[in-house]
Amino acid sequence: MLTPLLTVFLIISVIQVPADFDRTLSIEQLVGKLNSDNPQEHAIARQLLPFKPPMEVLPKIIPALGSDNPSISGAAKNILFDITNRMTKSEQSEKAQYIKLLLGYFADTSLNDLSREYILKALSFIVDEETPPDILQKSLLQPLWREKVRTALVENGTMLSAKILCNSLSLLSDEEKVAILLGLYQMEKVPCIEEIAVLLDSPMMSVKVASARVIANTGSVLYAPKLLDMCKSTSETEPLYQELWDTYIRLAEKAALNGGNWDYTIFMYRNVIENCKISEIVESAIIGLGRYGDETVIPDLEAILLNSEKERFYMSVFYAIKMLNIPAATQPMLKLCSKLPKEKQIYLLPFLIQRNNEEGKTIVQSLLKETGTNGKKMFLNAFYETPSLLYVDYIPTIIETLEESEKQKLVECLWRVIASYHEVEESDKHLIGRASLYLFKLCPEEEREMVLEEIKKFPVPETVDVILPELGKEDPKNLPFPLLFELYNTLTDDNKEKRNQIYEILREQLATTSLEKVIGNISNSKNLPQFYSLVGFVDKWNLLGPFPWNTQTPFDENYGFPQPISIDSPYKYKEKDYVWKKDVSAEGWGYVGLMGLCSQSSIECENVCAFAYTKIEAPEDTSAFACIGSDDGFRLWINQEEITNKYVDRGMKVDEDKVEIHLKKGENEILLQITQIKGGWNFCFRLTDASGKPLIFNIKPL
Repeated sequence: MLTPLLTVFLIISVIQVPADFDRTLSIEQLVGKLNSDNPQEHAIARQLLPFKPPMEVLPKIIPALGSDNPSISGAAKNILFDITNRMTKSEQSEKAQYIKLLLGYFADTSLNDLSREYILKALSFIVDEETPPDILQKSLLQPLWREKVRTALVENGTMLSAKILCNSLSLLSDEEKVAILLGLYQMEKVPCIEEIAVLLDSPMMSVKVASARVIANTGSVLYAPKLLDMCKSTSETEPLYQELWDTYIRLAEKAALNGGNWDYTIFMYRNVIENCKISEIVESAIIGLGRYGDETVIPDLEAILLNSEKERFYMSVFYAIKMLNIPAATQPMLKLCSKLPKEKQIYLLPFLIQRNNEEGKTIVQSLLKETGTNGKKMFLNAFYETPSLLYVDYIPTIIETLEESEKQKLVECLWRVIASYHEVEESDKHLIGRASLYLFKLCPEEEREMVLEEIKKFPVPETVDVILPELGKEDPKNLPFPLLFELYNTLTDDNKEKRNQIYEILREQLATTSLEKVIGNISNSKNLPQFYSLVGFVDKWNLLGPFPWNTQTPFDENYGFPQPISIDSPYKYKEKDYVWKKDVSAEGWGYVGLMGLCSQSSIECENVCAFAYTKIEAPEDTSAFACIGSDDGFRLWINQEEITNKYVDRGMKVDEDKVEIHLKKGENEILLQITQIKGGWNFCFRLTDASGKPLIFNIKPL
């Protein structure tokens, strides 16, 4: 099915590429179509003329540029741009010839203005350093064309264009110079900085400012003293006062970025703070101190904080402090903190937390306890802006006093910090675990499974030790299986009532949850051995085999079973004695491996079978389900009665077959035949009640 956008595209394509689309048409034929009255003919010319030789096409389409028919002039314009773009990739001699031709057409005043504008636009993206400048230079001096040519030169951006703009400065009045200077301000390189510096002394303020802008954009501090004198000598009532100071601070920024001239940059920022009357520019200078400064700028920032008349700059100072990411600034900032009232100290929280200094930690803990809502707000905002595990240590101080909106903000912060750590150092794992714990406690119900996935990524003992005591305070019914399972295994007989409560909740969850999903969630748990009986796995077996087995008649042979079994005596089959392998335990999450049986015989582990035997004790007569996974097929007897069999070639999957059985109160015998074609060889077996809950039973020693 076509999307609406694709449908529109196809409709347009049908209009623009008619049925008689023919690449063999000559230039003359295509030009004829371009100048016809039929828009479809224009479309054909538009599509095909750009593929013809540009030097031959250009003269043919120039007249069409000025057509009164917008469809013709539009098609001609696009053809012009297409062939010019092709020529940018041509050999220099051919390209130069094409540019010369374009310049000639642009200079032809017999063409209408619209045609010449299109040609000028084409020139803007093909002019290079070898282009003769005369025609463009001359047009730049013509009032009616000055702005159009200036714009084209700026778009072209070559050194030639910059030179043409520079050359015009001496030929224009002061008022006309401003536009040229603003054009040079947008150029990457300007070849006439010394000439522009002279214009800083112009009596016209707009020329001063425009010249200052060009100089500021270079990042050269050579003219910084001159700019500062201009700024200081200009009245703040002057309309361009702010723009003049803006050029000075821009020069400081450029100087730092271009050459790392940070010392002089700091000197310039101090000049702004001391002399400028424009608040937003002073704020930029203060932040610049933090971005490019070191511990030597702390007295500057302290002086502002301790000056009550400069209160409007406090937030900029605190932002600057947060950016002072150097160890040497820590102690000076701690001293500064002690001089401030607590309502101002809270703004230093981001800096103190990021420094991770013991003295700073004490101050942060104290501030969070004593400053209430303001402290929490500052903490949460900083945590959100700069996701860092360093904030996790302070969450216990505020978590119990959070309002609902603050809890939501903290949830966002915790998600951000967890997402920001793609590679976690060993030393940070416990912090990620704790961050996930707090997130689990605060997040909406629908996010808990996702949080659990984060907790599972860091199953280190320290993380578990932190998580489980907290989970013990939660209502067990609200916890997903893997965490509830870990909590269950930490409880002792001293907590028997709660342990039994959790046991029943776990059984209920197992009745409605995919066991494979549960196994995946706890596969790395140190408590995995306790999983077998909880889930209803029969995890102790006695094994016999391997026996030869015929895949053509898979269950015709019963090998003498069923019969009363004594695992202490050899089992005779076809004059050969087989010895029971006793008390084989389940592995991993509850499966029993059979490949080891092959070592008892020279028979290869292909086209064989084996038997697994055990006894269980049920507390009462009950209907139940035997849940079987096998690699490959199986046959099942309960109390010497064959219940079912299945011939299949497969890998093992937990609970792949569920067979209804009946167990009597007391002792019950279970016998399984497991077949093997080739490859892996194992099985798992568990029991549930009719509702799907794991059955309660005991394995009876043999």
